Amino acid sequence: MNRTKRLISLLVVIILVWLIVPSDMFQPADHNMTEEVAVQKASPVITSIAPHKQESVPVEIETTESSQPEIPQDPVIRGVYLGVQGYNTIDALYKDSFGHRFNIGGREVVYQVSNRDDYRLHNLLAEGYVFDLTLEGEMVIELSPSLPEATGSIIRFDREQIELSDRTIALTNETSIYRITPQAGGAVVTQSELQIGDPLIVFNDPADTVYLRFRAQPYIAPVKGQPGLRTVKNLLQTALEPVGTTLYIYGGAWNWQDDGSSLPARTIGLDPKMVDFFQSQNENYSYIDQAVPTASFFPHSRYNQYYFAGMDCSGYVGWVLYNTFNRESGGDGYVEQAETMAETFSRIYDYGSRSRAIDRYQFLPGDIFSMSGHVWMCLGVCQDGSIVILHSTPSLSYAGFAGGGVQLSALGENIHAEAYRLADEYNRKYYPDWSSRYPTLLASYDSYTEMQGPVTGKFSWHQDQTGLLDPDGYRDMSAADILADLFAWPLE
Repeated sequence: MNRTKRLISLLVVIILVWLIVPSDMFQPADHNMTEEVAVQKASPVITSIAPHKQESVPVEIETTESSQPEIPQDPVIRGVYLGVQGYNTIDALYKDSFGHRFNIGGREVVYQVSNRDDYRLHNLLAEGYVFDLTLEGEMVIELSPSLPEATGSIIRFDREQIELSDRTIALTNETSIYRITPQAGGAVVTQSELQIGDPLIVFNDPADTVYLRFRAQPYIAPVKGQPGLRTVKNLLQTALEPVGTTLYIYGGAWNWQDDGSSLPARTIGLDPKMVDFFQSQNENYSYIDQAVPTASFFPHSRYNQYYFAGMDCSGYVGWVLYNTFNRESGGDGYVEQAETMAETFSRIYDYGSRSRAIDRYQFLPGDIFSMSGHVWMCLGVCQDGSIVILHSTPSLSYAGFAGGGVQLSALGENIHAEAYRLADEYNRKYYPDWSSRYPTLLASYDSYTEMQGPVTGKFSWHQDQTGLLDPDGYRDMSAADILADLFAWPLE
């Protein structure tokens, strides 16, 4: 009898356990995990930077084996691009799977970016700038620069409004205020407070988000060209537009994937982001940091994260040719290896001829010289045989840093060369911000006319419509006369 009671009691316990405990508890751990759950476990992690005030972006969560960041309900969101996750620690070989960091509503999130159309979206992104992102899951499938309600500098403000020079923007208790700090290795976004004089970008009125970010002062180049006018004078006018306001970036004006022209190199006019970058830096700027690659503008890992910020030598020459030959943006570009440019322009495009038998007095205005690792353009030859040139190079600042950029320089024996005197005088008069950071560069003629490779040499334009016409007679003028005509300011 007692045995029967014990059996009945045990049976009741088993039935109760079966009814109460979920059946999947008895399955082996993870063996039946679905593909969807596996994908969720590999999702990017979101870290909190500041309180989140937008309903349409990912919310902060604790990341565990069974959870993932919440995806925004709105497929289009606004975010600040911070840069590649693991910048300069991961190689371009893995660029298709790079994580890209964005700050969205004060929080950092990592997304992949679609590589379709030959990395079109990667070539729109620029660190420290605000973009509208279209998402498909954890992938950015479209993006465009965000259009703000207003930009300007703060004249006055209180709890209810910001006064700019041309309008007033209302503030609410829900307005978020962030400061964007661009820097090598990735931009930083932090919560901030308003200050008189701060440059800002405002979205909506009343404002939902205010970004405090450096903005360049309006810049008008002393000399600039006319798009699509194929003359020697216009080539030089166009080549002067970036001078003194564009820093040297290795890979600058190349595309992000480092195999051709960037969008800025195929755009009519100088990209304002390059002017932003120049004005945000000083004489301590360096284009490379070998000791700390993760905080360097140099592409140690073979992708051009800062393609938008400046120009290298071949990027500059490619930009000049595009803006001389074209009236509209978006065509095929001219950026390629510096050493091969003279050969390509002569043999492939048939714009002129390449020569390896050269004499300093035979250089003509607009000639392009390809040497091993560098390319430069002749502005004009002086009476003493020295040459005024245009190029982008990482020259030393007064503070001793290799920064440099697009500049007027001289080829001559010493500082008494006429080309040096001309370049230095015009730099000081027309490019004072540049001249306050960098001395005028003087290089020897021999060092800049070395021809170590088989395709190096001097490229000279055909003197007809297949090359460059010369209605202004520049080919018969000295460097001094050319500069005086370009700037309408002859030296005494």
